[in-house]
Amino acid sequence: MAFTFFNNREPRKFNYKPRYYDPKKEESTGDARKDFARNLHDEWQSHRNHTSGERKNHNSLTIIFMIFFVIVLALVLWKFF
Repeated sequence: MAFTFFNNREPRKFNYKPRYYDPKKEESTGDARKDFARNLHDEWQSHRNHTSGERKNHNSLTIIFMIFFVIVLALVLWKFF
């Protein structure tokens, strides 16, 4: 019996044999899958465009509030010193 430090076994193979295959049914589900994928992509794209617009709007509002806060803080500090 040989002694090795590393185990060099072959990976397990998956041997799946379908019981029944209908090429006509596969063609009809292929179109439905493409339509589903297309609709899903369109929904994600519209949602992504919508949220990116909100993000841009939110970022600009944050910058405006930060500038306003800095101006108010500067005026308060200038008034007391």
